Amino acid sequence: MYKARWQVEVFFRWIKQHLNVPTLCGTTENAVYGQLYTALMVYVLLKSLYDATSSILSQHVALSFARFTRLLDLGQLPAEWRLRLFHILQTDEQNGYNCVT
Repeated sequence: MYKARWQVEVFFRWIKQHLNVPTLCGTTENAVYGQLYTALMVYVLLKSLYDATSSILSQHVALSFARFTRLLDLGQLPAEWRLRLFHILQTDEQNGYNCVT
């Protein structure tokens, strides 16, 4: 039982560190699931954008994933990264993946 509990503790520590969820706002099970799923979806989307962009631009302007998300949030990404993200999103839209309106 201790081993299973430890896995839960490690999972929540990862969530707090990587998904920027220091505390859970809801008190019901549904609210907690909603907050965790939302944070996980945002993480996966940002990670996929980062991976698609960094694979091409890592030689020019190297950014860690944490720095990428921070600069994206502040609107201060280097021009090369913004241009590459624009092309990725534009290509996805042309392929029928219109997530950004």
